[in-house]
Formats: sequence, C-alpha cells, structure tokens
Amino acid sequence: MGLTQYFILILCFAGVLSNVINISNSGGNETQPFIEIGSKYYLINTTVEMNWFEAMIYCRNFDSYLAVIESEAEMNALSSYLITNEGHIGKNFWLGANDLVDEGKFMSVKDGRTMPYAKWLGGHQPRDYDRNEDCVQLWLFNNIFYMNDKNCWAKLYAICELRQPK
Repeated sequence: MGLTQYFILILCFAGVLSNVINISNSGGNETQPFIEIGSKYYLINTTVEMNWFEAMIYCRNFDSYLAVIESEAEMNALSSYLITNEGHIGKNFWLGANDLVDEGKFMSVKDGRTMPYAKWLGGHQPRDYDRNEDCVQLWLFNNIFYMNDKNCWAKLYAICELRQPK
C-alpha cells in the first residue's frame, strides 16, 4: 500500500471513530439541540443571519427542514415562545415555504404541497413587492408574528423543524 492509500485509510478510520464518539456522547437525547414547542421540535437560530437558500442548507445539516407551520395552534405556540424569550424579540425568521415555481402559490418544503396554514397581515400580504418576494418569513409586527413574503436573498434567522424525533 502506498502512502496515499494509508492516508485515506486513516481518514476513513478517523471519520468512523468520530461518528462512534458522537453517538456515545449523545446521551440518548436525539432531539438536541432542538427544543419542544407544542407537538414539534424546533431549532431556533439567532446567531447567524442567512438567505433562504442558506437557511435550507443550515437546517439540512441538522437533518431537518425550515419550519412549516401547519395550524393556528402551532403558530400560536411558536409565536408565544418567541415573544416570551428575550433572544428572539425583534428578529425575523425564514419559514419553509415559497412561491418560486408558481407566483402566488406558496408551497411547503416539507412535502411539496400548498402551504397548509397562513397568517398573513390582513390585506397587506403577500404582495410580492417589486415582483421579487418569493420566500416566507415569520415577521414580528406590533408584537404579533405574521407571515410575510420576502426577497429570498434577504438575511434573516432560521427556524428548523426536526423531521421526526427518533
């Protein structure tokens, strides 16, 4: 075996060892760093702002997707959590829906279907300002969270939703 092959073998072994260590250190809590809010688990990023596409990748790195709000109860639970936790006040977040394929028809990244629930600011949203707002954000307006269409390249925080707790 040549030096290159030994190096590759060592890298593979290190990768396997790293996975074993990570599994053994997880302590059986397979939902961390996600927090339970209502009936779902979320990862609420308030450290790095990113565009919608980067937010999608960010969530995928945690085996999750951008959050898709499916009901009024879920919207209320998530909004209540965000409003009552200081680090989230004044921040806007990407959600997992867009109308990139068909203008005005917001589709869920979770299953490719029409967004199951919407709470737009009455009469004002979605408005596709400058024909350039295609991604959905969770937007704080007058201390109430609403959904808003936003330019996908804007820098916001991400809310990831865990696929299924194991």
